[in-house]
Amino acid sequence: MPRTCPECQREFEESVLRCPEDGAPLAAGAPADEMIGRTVGSYRIRSLLGEGGMGAVYLAEHPSIGSRVAIKFLHRQFAADKKIVERFHNEARAVNVIGHDNILKILDLDVTPDGRPYFIMEYLQGRLLQDLVAPGQPLPLQVSGPILLQICEALQAAHERRIVHRDLKPGNVHLTVHRGRKNFVKLVDFGIARVEEGATLSPVKTRTGMVLGTPAYMSPEQARGRSERIDGRSDVYSLGCLMFQMATGSLPFPEADFGEILVGHLQLPPPRPRKLAPGIPEQYEALILKCLEKRPEDRFQSMREVHGALGQVMDRLGISRELPLADATDLTSSPAPAVFPRRRRAATRVAGGGWWLGGGVGALAIASGFAVLVVQQVDDNRRQARAAQEAAERMALAAKVVRPAQPEPLRLEEELIQLSVVSDPLGAIVEAVWGSGAKAAVTPFELSVPKNASVHFAFSKRDFLSWATDVVADAPKVVRASLQARARPAPARRAAKAEEKKSRRAAAEMKDDTIPVEF
Repeated sequence: MPRTCPECQREFEESVLRCPEDGAPLAAGAPADEMIGRTVGSYRIRSLLGEGGMGAVYLAEHPSIGSRVAIKFLHRQFAADKKIVERFHNEARAVNVIGHDNILKILDLDVTPDGRPYFIMEYLQGRLLQDLVAPGQPLPLQVSGPILLQICEALQAAHERRIVHRDLKPGNVHLTVHRGRKNFVKLVDFGIARVEEGATLSPVKTRTGMVLGTPAYMSPEQARGRSERIDGRSDVYSLGCLMFQMATGSLPFPEADFGEILVGHLQLPPPRPRKLAPGIPEQYEALILKCLEKRPEDRFQSMREVHGALGQVMDRLGISRELPLADATDLTSSPAPAVFPRRRRAATRVAGGGWWLGGGVGALAIASGFAVLVVQQVDDNRRQARAAQEAAERMALAAKVVRPAQPEPLRLEEELIQLSVVSDPLGAIVEAVWGSGAKAAVTPFELSVPKNASVHFAFSKRDFLSWATDVVADAPKVVRASLQARARPAPARRAAKAEEKKSRRAAAEMKDDTIPVEF
């Protein structure tokens, strides 16, 4: 029986007790992972690099020339789903359409004989940007500046081909050694990229109301689920979050609660970076805050503009744009496997029926890039969509009753107040009524009402108790509802109710069939 190395997963004859490559004691028996040792294309799979809810990434080696690659596989149970496979393939297409040196290269795309889609990527040596970004430890612009310039260049190339990354964060930026210099950027994970109309590859549609991305780095338009309004300026906002984090050692909205993070992106101004880290140059602070403007039209309009503004700030401060020289430690650093920095749990449920996914999947919002997603399904299925539509129709009918045929125009001096409506769990249907206005929507959403108006909110969600509250809109605020789960009847009680219902039905059938029955 062959022996297997627990480190590199290579197999050796039974007489070999230690791995010739790394010296680890060999274990008797076959490797636990069926993929280890298989030949895929021209490469032999050596070890598992990372795993998520949708698939896994392996290290593979060419048996003759010794070159190493990373191979990303889709899990077998998803191989028959056309939309999942399309998103999986779209990542490879998007990367090749962009074709930029600062974006991870994908070398091949195919399907195994047993039907598992995969693509072969370059294998990255180095570390993740998130290893540099430590809480409470700002990075000087001398270190962060050259890294950010490369990110701008990579994303500008993507935007020119009408591809929006949509998940920019430190975990998707790899830093490698290139031509003797360290911190060379490789941007990865285009699995949830938005392909705009007019691009050279076919867009994969995302349903309206679906919130994709990593909450801490989401643009306001992402947080609203308005996928049709997302363009390259959304990545500009995410880059602003990344700049803020690198400059201050903190995120602009570091709350742990999903709803609070969304409200921060949607409505709250970010703190001034210099209050958290006084050493930040004033010009750089202004640049960061411009990237973090709520309205896309108020931000930089392209990554080229961000690149130019950042370059000017660095030039004025005498900061070099060149990457630092690599030393012996950098050249021998441990590899940073493409896509996965470590093995991650497949998925963790969060309030609201959504998922935090380490490479997971949610309805049509499938991330073949194994990005950490949050998929808020506000129209998760037909039942919820119908319920929302019915609520909107009720509100429309109510509006017809309470409003005059031709409502008076809004007075110019009347001030509107913005309310952010969230619930725990998310995805609750809300009917809001005030004065002569009404609206039905699904949380989270924003609502503008006249100042000092009294607004009645009624929250409802399947399997939860309804809840209502009245709010006076005297200032911008968050309207929050914590819904209690509806107690389910015990099995015996359910059986008794079913028997009682059956008895009533039998009794009704015995009555005179001339009695009218209303439905």
